Amino acid sequence: MSKSIHTTHKDLKGLTREEINDQFGDPHSDLAQLAKKSALKKSVKQKRKQDIIFESWV
Repeated sequence: MSKSIHTTHKDLKGLTREEINDQFGDPHSDLAQLAKKSALKKSVKQKRKQDIIFESWV
């Protein structure tokens, strides 16, 4: 089952620098969710590349 994180850059649009800095320390903020989503997407892409390379060797 895949993970769904429904946060986009548009959710942060219009916020002031101070508001974004306030969200930086909060683990439940939109900014933290966006960071988790980015890290998850990066790891999934890397795993897919490794699987493709592994399959080509077999």
